[in-house]
Amino acid sequence: MFIFTIVILFLVSNHHRICGQESDGKGANAKSTDVSVGCFSGDSLAMLANGERKQIGNLKIGDEILAVNQLKIVSSEMIIMLDKEKSRQAKFYTFLTDSGHQISLTGLHLIPINSSDEKIDYIPAKEIKLGDRFYVVVNGQLKHSSVINISIEFKTGYFAPLTMTGTLLVNDVFASCYASAKSHHFAQTFMAPFRWYYQLARFISISDPLNNTQTDGIHWLIKIIYQSIHYILPSTLQSF
Repeated sequence: MFIFTIVILFLVSNHHRICGQESDGKGANAKSTDVSVGCFSGDSLAMLANGERKQIGNLKIGDEILAVNQLKIVSSEMIIMLDKEKSRQAKFYTFLTDSGHQISLTGLHLIPINSSDEKIDYIPAKEIKLGDRFYVVVNGQLKHSSVINISIEFKTGYFAPLTMTGTLLVNDVFASCYASAKSHHFAQTFMAPFRWYYQLARFISISDPLNNTQTDGIHWLIKIIYQSIHYILPSTLQSF
């Protein structure tokens, strides 16, 4: 798997020659072998490490965002915007918990729930049921909160930031950065070399090592990864 990832990293270092500024704008509802990136709705808020709340579409590379690691709230650097569309519509599953927390996700986006055996299960938004327990922030601590309402909405604007931990707090709800993959942990492990590359590049003062300057659309690197995995490891991907 890491050899495959290293090949992709080679493509990163040669992105201008290989991909240019390609963007097909398929977005959150792509089908078949098109790239599908799960996203948060544009009205979502992330919490920065300094206490500032920031609309998710305004996050920038290098922002220190509150995330979760081993059920502890931590600060995690944003390294790439996997997908962004300011004006396109997408279908969202909007969840309300008994603590009053609300979050909107596209159907394949993974979100952790507290299972009956007190373990963390990452499942796609479209499979969440009433009574499932999310992890939410209450008085600075992670608590369980049951889903009491699920609605389907079409909203304009969606964004998919990726942090070093592969998680973040959105509207004070613990969420994965990943979608389409069946396993959050597989996705996070697979992306490890990209995180190493990012850290090394930042260390030697490369300000945007993963070329986040593209306009709206799915990041070209994510297109390559997704389409490659679709052919090489299709069993690791969710079906539509």
